[in-house]
Order: sequence, then C-alpha cells, then structure tokens
Amino acid sequence: MNVAIVTSGILPVPPVKGGAVENLVKFYLDYNEMQNTDVEFTVYSVFDEGFSNNTYQEYKKTTFVFINTHTFFSKIRQLLFKYTKRNLYYHHSWEYFVSEVSNKIKHERFDAIVVENRPGFVLRLSKCSDAKLMLHLHNDMLNKDTKDASEILKLYTKVLTVSNYIKERVDTIMSTDKVQVVYNGIDLEKFKSPFHSEINRKNFHLSEDDFVVVYTGRIESVKGVKELLEAFSLLSDYEKIKLLIVGGGNGNINEGEFFSEMNELAFSMPEKVVFTGFQPYEKIPSILSFCDLAVVPSIWEDPFPTTVLESLAAGLPLIVTRSGGIPEAVNEECAIFVNIDNNLPLNLSNAILSIYSDNNKKNRMSEYAVKHSILFSKEKYALAILKLL
Repeated sequence: MNVAIVTSGILPVPPVKGGAVENLVKFYLDYNEMQNTDVEFTVYSVFDEGFSNNTYQEYKKTTFVFINTHTFFSKIRQLLFKYTKRNLYYHHSWEYFVSEVSNKIKHERFDAIVVENRPGFVLRLSKCSDAKLMLHLHNDMLNKDTKDASEILKLYTKVLTVSNYIKERVDTIMSTDKVQVVYNGIDLEKFKSPFHSEINRKNFHLSEDDFVVVYTGRIESVKGVKELLEAFSLLSDYEKIKLLIVGGGNGNINEGEFFSEMNELAFSMPEKVVFTGFQPYEKIPSILSFCDLAVVPSIWEDPFPTTVLESLAAGLPLIVTRSGGIPEAVNEECAIFVNIDNNLPLNLSNAILSIYSDNNKKNRMSEYAVKHSILFSKEKYALAILKLL
C-alpha cells in the first residue's frame, strides 16, 4: 500500500525544528518501520538546512520529498502566487507549497493521501490524484463556519480528529460517519526516565525545598499565562511556592508584545517566578522530573494539548481548565479542574494551595497520573493510524 503524507508546509518532517504535529507524524513513521506492514510512505515536506543524511536516510519504508521554499527562485514563485493567483484559500506561501506537492503527486500512484492539519489542501490535491484522501485534523480548522466547509468534507474519505471536541466541531457541517477520533500519543519512556541528568533545579535557581509549579508551552494570551502569573501574585505569602514558565513566543508581532509583557510581570516577582524562555524539546522531560505540579490554564478551546500528556507521564498532578479536549485527557483522579471566569487567577491559586498543603493528595494524584498516561502511548496512537490506513 502506497501512502502519501502531505505536511502542513511550515515545519519540516523529520521534525528537526520540533512541532507537535510534526512529531506525531514521526511517531507513526517510526512505528511503521518496526512493524511487518505493507505500508510504504512518501512524505512531502518543506526542506530545512538542519537536515543531515542520517536524519531521513535511516528510513527504509519511507521516502522523503522536500520542497525548498527558501531559495531565491522559490521566493520569486511565491510572490508570483501572491500577485497573480486569485481566490487563494490559504496564505500564498502555503498555496505555493501544496501546488508544488500536487505537481509531484500527479506523476505518482498512491492508494491514499494523508493531509496533516490543512483541510483546504484537498481542493488542489483532489484534482491531481484519484487516491483516497484522509485528513488528520489537530485544530479547530473545519467547522460550519469554515470557507467551503461542505465541499472540503465531502472530498475526504476519512477525517481523523485528535479529540471528541474537534470531532464535534466537524460534525457542525453535517452528520457523517467518516469522522473518527484518534487521541495523540507521546514517548512515555522519555518522560518516565529523563536522559539529561545534569538538568536540575540549580540550573534555574530553584532550591530543593521549593514547591515548583511548572507551565510548559508557548507564551500566548490564549494559553492563560497572564492569569497564571496573576495567581502567583496572590501567593506572595507562600515563599516556597515557585513558578517555572518554560516556553517562548510564537513569532507573531502581537504575541511578541504579549511575551514582553509577561516577562515584565514575571520580573516584578523575581522571588516567585523563573522565566526560562524557549527550551529544546529534549530537555522538557528532565525539567518536568524535578517539578511538583503542572498547570495548563488555557482560556481558549484547546484541542488536545500534548503538554497534558507529558505532565501525566512525568507523574505530575495537574491543574487544568475545562477547555476543548483537555477533559478527555485527564480526570479528577489526576487533575483539578478550574472554571474559566473572571476569578480564574483566584481559582488557580486556590487549586495550587490545595495540592501544596496536602502531600498525601499530591502523591495519590501523581501515582494515578503515571498509570493514566499509558492510554496515550505513541505506540497506541501509531497503531490506530496504521489500522485506519
């Protein structure tokens, strides 16, 4: 069986620049390499200078086709797309990418094409191949308010969503049995047995007797970072409760301003907050290993954040909001749910105190978190994808 994977057109696969979606693609590629399947993959990805030969040549059942979007001539062609093509569905750089991919696919024979998180790509891909088209949807990008939603949904044979929340959003277009949930998975072993033993509390000016609350993820307004910092301003009497914020901005100008604002807010509480900035993904398991509690304070409908799964695997109790697909990943045995309202900072601070002040509760939640994380192994996730293919 020959299967094409069309990536998002932003970050590369293999994921030398990280990216949740890109790592999830790698999981099922790696799993396929280890299993006795008849699936041969061809991955269409942007090129990255971080690639080396052993980045992708170690794959025996996967071929990589790279679109270099950074050369002088490709940039010229992207500009031509911008100024000569009318009614582009996406940004001209994405449209250029899928156009290049389509030109290559039309000369190949595939049984199926998997589109990663770009629903609108099907409008081009369906014209260059008679393969069955499957969408792997990670975000709320296909619902009744999406442009050409009905046409896009009809063109796909199958739509895989990362949570029931996202499935319900797709179902607003029409009732269909082609939409199915496949929960994300992570490499559990990396979080149970961190590799970087040299990464510890001292690296971040934390003491052994500190109670460390951790947030990992992008520093964006929708992630509830401001509300979490405001919660810590309410905990000034508890000198041992510290907040470790691990992450950077997303490069957007407005979010860059927000990132600077959060830095200033953190700087106003130097005795309470450590702001690490961006950290490579391979360091995250070791960082989580010396923390006591994880908080995911999203104030938007978060589809199914992998940071929740990582915290579970690391054995951390969680404080989460009831947003998007988060309640599908955890329950009250391992997490405290807080309401998203005007009292969110107070709700967060009270939840933190409830775990800080009850070590038995913390230990029970920690033990359950590790057991619960087994539901979200990368192997279980990859097997589900391959079975559907």
